[in-house]
Amino acid sequence: MVVAVAGAAITSIFAARQTSSSTCLVAGADGITLVGYGPEETRNAATIVAVGKQLHVPEQGQVVAIATALRESWLRNLTWGDRDSLGLFQQRPSMGWGTREEILNPVYSSTQFYTHLLAVPGWKKMRVTDAADAVQKSALPEAYAEHEAAARAIVAALHGAHCQPAPASGGGWVVPTTGTCTSGYGPRNGEMHRGQDIAAPIRTPILAAHTGTVIDSGPASGYGLWVRIEHPGGIITVYGHNNVNHVHVGDRVQAGQAIAEVGNRGESTGAHLHFQIEDNGQPVDPVAFYHDRGHPSLCGEAEKRN
Repeated sequence: MVVAVAGAAITSIFAARQTSSSTCLVAGADGITLVGYGPEETRNAATIVAVGKQLHVPEQGQVVAIATALRESWLRNLTWGDRDSLGLFQQRPSMGWGTREEILNPVYSSTQFYTHLLAVPGWKKMRVTDAADAVQKSALPEAYAEHEAAARAIVAALHGAHCQPAPASGGGWVVPTTGTCTSGYGPRNGEMHRGQDIAAPIRTPILAAHTGTVIDSGPASGYGLWVRIEHPGGIITVYGHNNVNHVHVGDRVQAGQAIAEVGNRGESTGAHLHFQIEDNGQPVDPVAFYHDRGHPSLCGEAEKRN
C-alpha cells in the first residue's frame, strides 16, 4: 500500500516527465531469462528499467524501483491488493496515483514511482530500503532491504533494456504495435475478416496509427474492447480486443501516441491487436493500404499468415 505525496515539486516533475515515457516500447531485453522469474515478471522488470533510463534515473534509482516492485507485487501486475492498491507498486487510485487503468499500465506506474522518488530530497544517498519507503510509506519500512541483492542482479541483467522510439512513420503513419502478423484481411471460416491481426503479449502498447480524433472507446460486440479513430480524408482506424484503453471519445491523438494495450477480449483466440482500416466507410486491407501509400511496412511478407 502506498500513499501519494502532495506538493508543487511532484506536480511539476510529473508534468515534465510523464509524456516522455507514456509511449515507451521496451527493447533490448529479448531472450533474457531471469533465474527464478517467469516471462511476465521479466517483462515487467524490463519495463521498470527501461522507463528509468528514459527518465534519466541513475542505476541506483532503478534498483530502488525493482526492489520496491519485488516487495509489493513480486514483479506481477496485480489487479488486487490492500484496499484499492493495484499494479507493480501497489499504487492506490483513492490516494491520487491515477485511475485503475492507468495504474495497471506498467509504463505509467513506473513513471509515477520514479517521479515521486526523484522528488525525495537526498534519495541517492539513502539506503535502498529508506528510499523505497520514502515513496511507499510502508508499515514495514525495512522490508525492502531483503530484496536489494535480487534487485541489483535484475538491473544488471537487464542493462540493455531501453525505450525505443515509436516506429518510423511514412506520411505521418506508424505501425500500431510491435508483434507478429497472423490472420490477415479476407475470407476466414466462411466469414469476412475485416482487419489484420498482430499477435503480441498482453499489455503491449497500442499506438495511434495516425493523428486523429477518438470517436469510440469502450466495449464492442466481438471486439471486446475497442478504440476507433477518425483521420483526415474519410479514414477510420479500429483497434480491437484491447486489454485496457487509455483514451476517451473526443480526445485528439497524435501518430505514435499510446492509446491502449494489447489484450484478449471478445471473440479472440489469443492475445493480439485486431487492426482495421475503413476508407469512407468501407473496410480495406491494412497491409495493402500501408504498402500502396508508401507508409511503413505493416507486415513483412515473411511474417504475414493468412
